[in-house]
Amino acid sequence: MAFPRELKESVWAYARQMMVDGIAHRAQGNISLRQASSGLIAVTPSAIPYDRLQVDDIVVVDLSGGVVEGQWRPTSELLLHLAFYRAWADVGAVVHSHAPYATLFGVIGESLPMLLSEAAACLDGPVPVAPYCRPGTQQLADSAVRIADKGPAVILANHGLVTVGPDLGAAYDSTLAVETTARTAWMARTMGARVNALDPAEAAAMRAAYLMSYLPEKQGK
Repeated sequence: MAFPRELKESVWAYARQMMVDGIAHRAQGNISLRQASSGLIAVTPSAIPYDRLQVDDIVVVDLSGGVVEGQWRPTSELLLHLAFYRAWADVGAVVHSHAPYATLFGVIGESLPMLLSEAAACLDGPVPVAPYCRPGTQQLADSAVRIADKGPAVILANHGLVTVGPDLGAAYDSTLAVETTARTAWMARTMGARVNALDPAEAAAMRAAYLMSYLPEKQGK
């Protein structure tokens, strides 16, 4: 049975959205989505610029990394994606971007504080930084999973950002939440101001409310 085209379309659409949101250029970053029923994973290919990417360019692999469908080599960061899928059964999507403000925190090796209530809804606390490992290696993949510690986001030292979620929308929302928070922190520091982090209990409450009730719902008649 062929992998559902609509899932490939979702990966393709979010990959192109990364360019619109300024968190990827050309073929930087990579996105994947796991089909719950089969466990197969749709992932962006290696080295194809997103403005030229077509739905049929999306590659489908199994959990061992073997190509099931597709004409191209999967992303060079495939090991990173597979590591999260193998570690946590509830991960349905992985987004790796080179979001510039989040990457700043990876350059200085400082975890990102939780500053914004709307970001706390997507994240579960400060975003940690995984130590530098060479891109594309199993060492990077293992380090990212370990430092993320079942959280939705981890910054990679001198590299970029990884977010995960039960679906691609949730994973991408977390990417934008991290990047918005990092940009806000940077702007505050350029003003010479000290950033004031949210109280951890309040951040946890925002996260719980988001998980329980932030769903589209029709008004009652």
